Amino acid sequence: MGASCPKRPLFQSKKFAPCCRAICAVYFIATVPWRVAFCPEFTFDPEFQWFITLDLLCTIFFSFETFQLLTKWSGISLASSILPTMHDPSEQQKIDGLSTSMLNCRQKETKLAWCNMLLFFTSTAPLEYLAMLLSKVDIVNYVMMNRLLLLFYLPKYLSNVARRYIKSSGVQRTWLLFFTMGMAAHLCACCFYYVAFQEAMNGVTMTWPEAAGIYAVDNTNAEPVLTQMTSASEAYITSLYWACVTMITTGFGDIVPLHISETVWCIVSMFVGVIITALTIANIQSLVTSVDAPRLNYQRKMEMIKKYMRYRNLPKGLQDRVLAFYDYQWAKLKGADEQEFLMELPQTLQQQVTNFMCRDIIASLPILRRANKALLNALVECSEMNVYSPKDCILQRGERCNGALLVSHGEVEILKGNVVERKMQRLDRFAEECLFIDKVASLTVRSKGFSEIVFVPRVEFQRILASQCDEDHIAQMKNTAIALSQNVSKSKANKLFGSAEEFTPTGIQRHFHPSSLSRKIWDCIVLLGLVFYTFSIPLSFFYVVENTPFSGTPTLLILGYVVDLFFLVDVILQKDYFMSIDEGLLVYDTIHIREKFYNQRNRTRELLALIPFDLISCFFRGRFCHYFRLGKYSVYD
Repeated sequence: MGASCPKRPLFQSKKFAPCCRAICAVYFIATVPWRVAFCPEFTFDPEFQWFITLDLLCTIFFSFETFQLLTKWSGISLASSILPTMHDPSEQQKIDGLSTSMLNCRQKETKLAWCNMLLFFTSTAPLEYLAMLLSKVDIVNYVMMNRLLLLFYLPKYLSNVARRYIKSSGVQRTWLLFFTMGMAAHLCACCFYYVAFQEAMNGVTMTWPEAAGIYAVDNTNAEPVLTQMTSASEAYITSLYWACVTMITTGFGDIVPLHISETVWCIVSMFVGVIITALTIANIQSLVTSVDAPRLNYQRKMEMIKKYMRYRNLPKGLQDRVLAFYDYQWAKLKGADEQEFLMELPQTLQQQVTNFMCRDIIASLPILRRANKALLNALVECSEMNVYSPKDCILQRGERCNGALLVSHGEVEILKGNVVERKMQRLDRFAEECLFIDKVASLTVRSKGFSEIVFVPRVEFQRILASQCDEDHIAQMKNTAIALSQNVSKSKANKLFGSAEEFTPTGIQRHFHPSSLSRKIWDCIVLLGLVFYTFSIPLSFFYVVENTPFSGTPTLLILGYVVDLFFLVDVILQKDYFMSIDEGLLVYDTIHIREKFYNQRNRTRELLALIPFDLISCFFRGRFCHYFRLGKYSVYD
């Protein structure tokens, strides 16, 4: 067995590290100006314990980041690359010139890398705590400004998070611009208050916070004495209100600059606000316009198709079928051209996309249940996928069947005369015995609606089996296919496991069969749990606003824990099985379908959301209970 790669810590994984970087950078960039402006006496006092704790956690995270950068770039060697030695002096001169050029490029890259690492280390170093340990309290607010250097890295961090969780590029730009506007308003508010505060401490008779009643200044003594009339949060909200109305060019005039330094900062804020607001509005306009762009292109295309059909004087019924086909394509792909997309891909990616679309469908054949990936990939390459319109005949009675038909999407009818004998849906199959024997169809296969059918030709199938399987294995597969074809007429085909006689749920699984009463009751309880979250979590938000303690809402919390326990059991049971709501059937661990399901469901996030972290708030007298309850929103997917 090969050596397994060591697991990274959770906060350094590729999944969580971008979010941790963005959160830590935003925390420092947002809190440092606030502390400088509204908490000028930042010390180790208990009232600042939350700042100290969060600073410690973020500093530890950035320390690991710095160590990774140091490990990455410390091993760069400045030695010249190994190049061949030539006997010809002119050729050797060219080789020497190439070596010198490569060395210069490597030196420039190394210098830039070390400068980047030095800047990152400077922006994350806890200099304010070093100043407090050295009893330099008067410079604490100045040395912590090094954290603002993270502004150089913040756009990259936010872009990585946006690309990971937001698919639309227009929505990404809009989200980043709104975040930029909010961060700019926050910085302008803090700086506007800080400028006025410094002017008041220098003896200026009237500043805007004093006029707004935020503080009062006594200038009768040698040094001005400032008396705070409101809390720091109220002063910040007032400053943020001024910043917002100024940056979006509203300007009610209730808060105005009263000194030259305040006026200068007001002008700077207006210029910054106008630029960001204009970019945001332009991006929103572009986003709204691009939303309807595919539909407009589709409508233009449909107009051209209608003109062509009228020019060729096609029958009305044929025109309706053509239009219905394009409507189906639009409903499925929303204007994307699948053939053009596949043609633009290189051959390797084309094969991977095709394998993803068809491999699980081909692997659903019972005779291929234990087939390896090489055999499945070879069968995928020789298979054909065809799209059929409603009432199209896929296989006519009396027609020679040269392979097996597998339903990828849609619904297919099996007709005996004009009577529908049975229906096939996704992952059902027809005429699988024709992969081994030559046979004439005794039934008619017709598409009920739009359907996608995978056809596996017999000649290519037998050629691939002959090259990869022995004769005994091929004979066994042939007997199995013939036996299954005889049973399929007795019972409706199961969607994943061939005939219904092949798979019978046992134990606890039988209680979650789509037709069982337990499954229906389970689905109703899930729905009730989601309805409870819908109504209870907004109530928790109101309790946050009203600062209601932990013991103030016992009934709501007890019911919340009961629902949490139910969803926790639901997540744990997914270890052995899961219920596919779309397909309406129970699936055990087989042909990688469970893996695709778990790619859509983040079990780690669900578990973290359902664990009752809010019980920790008991140790803090329940002050933060409802904040933790708000995290239950992440259960929704």
